[in-house]
Amino acid sequence: MITFPVKTDKENAAVSPLFGKAKFFAFYDGKNLTVEKNPYEKGSQLVNWFLQKGVDTIIIKEMGSKPFNKIVQSNIKVLSSGEGRVTTNEVIEKFNNNELNELSVDELKDIIKEHESKKDHSSCSSHNHDHDHHSGMCHKKMRSQNPYVFL
Repeated sequence: MITFPVKTDKENAAVSPLFGKAKFFAFYDGKNLTVEKNPYEKGSQLVNWFLQKGVDTIIIKEMGSKPFNKIVQSNIKVLSSGEGRVTTNEVIEKFNNNELNELSVDELKDIIKEHESKKDHSSCSSHNHDHDHHSGMCHKKMRSQNPYVFL
């Protein structure tokens, strides 16, 4: 079964660039498509939900480091939905025709790096510390906790 984030639960919804904070996820078992509300607020929690549902492939536009770290520990494949606006029907057609590229770990790291740089506030700036005195220690700690994120 595959899953991918979608913006709405309407028919032929657009694929959401968000992953963990997507409002809905589409599930496709090769025959039937269902859309379910995202029951979690964090991407890392989604991976366990997907595994319970029998998902073996995730299709994404972007992803953060926490769900990536969970996915790396599983056997879930990650495919790219492609650039620009992509609809549910287009994703399913491309999936059925084997036209979606599987993302390597290095490609996923690049997507995460891009995703993290788009955030208005980095993890480091989301908490208070003296600007220069503690920032080196903060970044070192963040790197050790999230080895796939590059600051």
